[in-house]
Amino acid sequence: MIVFENGESMNKKRIRILVIVTYVLVMLLPLIVLLILPMPPGRDFWRDFSVALGFVGLSIAGFQFVPTARLQFLADVFDMDHIYKVHHYLSVLSVLLVLLHPMILVLHNPYTLYLLNPFTAPWRAQSGLIGLLSLLLIGITSVLRKEIRIGYRTWHFIHAMLAIAIAVFALIHIFKVNYYSAVPVMKGTLIVQTAIWVAMTLYIRVVKPIKILRRPYEVHQIITETADAWTIVLKPVGHEGIDFNPAQVAWITINRSPFALFRNPFSISGSAHKKEELRFSIKALGDFSSSIGQLKGGERVYVDGPFGSLILNDNRSRKGLVLLAGGIGAAPVMSILHTLADSRDKRKIYFFYGNYNKESIIFLRELERLKKSLNMTLIHVLEVPSKGFKSETGFITRELLDKTLPKNRRELFYFVCGPLAMIEAMENHLIALGIPDRQVTVEKYDMA
Repeated sequence: MIVFENGESMNKKRIRILVIVTYVLVMLLPLIVLLILPMPPGRDFWRDFSVALGFVGLSIAGFQFVPTARLQFLADVFDMDHIYKVHHYLSVLSVLLVLLHPMILVLHNPYTLYLLNPFTAPWRAQSGLIGLLSLLLIGITSVLRKEIRIGYRTWHFIHAMLAIAIAVFALIHIFKVNYYSAVPVMKGTLIVQTAIWVAMTLYIRVVKPIKILRRPYEVHQIITETADAWTIVLKPVGHEGIDFNPAQVAWITINRSPFALFRNPFSISGSAHKKEELRFSIKALGDFSSSIGQLKGGERVYVDGPFGSLILNDNRSRKGLVLLAGGIGAAPVMSILHTLADSRDKRKIYFFYGNYNKESIIFLRELERLKKSLNMTLIHVLEVPSKGFKSETGFITRELLDKTLPKNRRELFYFVCGPLAMIEAMENHLIALGIPDRQVTVEKYDMA
């Protein structure tokens, strides 16, 4: 739940409600037209019901371009994790609705099965079958990407190609059937929706890259944090840099055109007071992130962002901060800490930082330095403790939080970032401690 500062609260809440209502209405527009405007004579209930499900499912699938387009005005009023979660749920819903369309037809009239034979079926049925299979594949590869071990870049390419196939072949199917779609109002509705899909695609693949191309960065410094983690410092080339808030996220490409299909998301780890540089702290977790340590400096970088709605000066955080992170999940935490240090902010901070052992603590020396300028209690939690190093052993537990946090814990602001399993555990701990949901912000660094 996002609570905005007093001056902007009502305005941003209204914008958020307006966006949600508009988005839902546009997705449901074919169904609304089908229900309230004159249409050809109705057929039997189950056939028309399946058609309605197909219209809605396709419309929902088509408008998944919107949450994935990283539109700035959406990022200003919605949490990025929530946007991607909604995208995930709606994508699954669209697959189920479109799948129900042929299933109901077959159950109601088994003769319809012949339309599923790709060798004998008419083109109107073949195109629908191709669109359906593409939708199923996009759902399976998205939900089970890690289980079936598809790399992020491969998955991204498959996702983009299947999305195009879904739109093209589903529309061919609808216009070839040419029953409800023959009605001018319905045809116009589908054409308008298609135009929006095309416009969103052009914005993502053409307009946005052109804007990014005009604001390049250069790798100024590579800082080795641990054996498999680095901080890259970027300097703007030919411009003043960008304004950003602490802990925001950006998508970057290195030594490749911003028109490239692949970009990689990372949290900013530097101070928001230093717009003349961008810092990203990256751990080797895949092909791209593993290559960061091979950079020499001077590489051209393009940045899409920043995104995220965290505000350190709102009412939630004025009584103090509780930061909970694991591993490289501390990257956005470092942005918060650097920003507060540069602001000479003395509000109380509790930072619980979980790692495997002392050697894997990514920002060890930097944290010790920041402790001198911040009112921070730093609690290292190591699975394998090191002799002579002060830390808790095991994992960040509810008991540890309970004994460390003050009595006014419900008034503090909680920021959580780390592996998904850790995030789920922290959310459960905070619920058990009675922390209000409005006081908690979660950032997952796996947004794919």
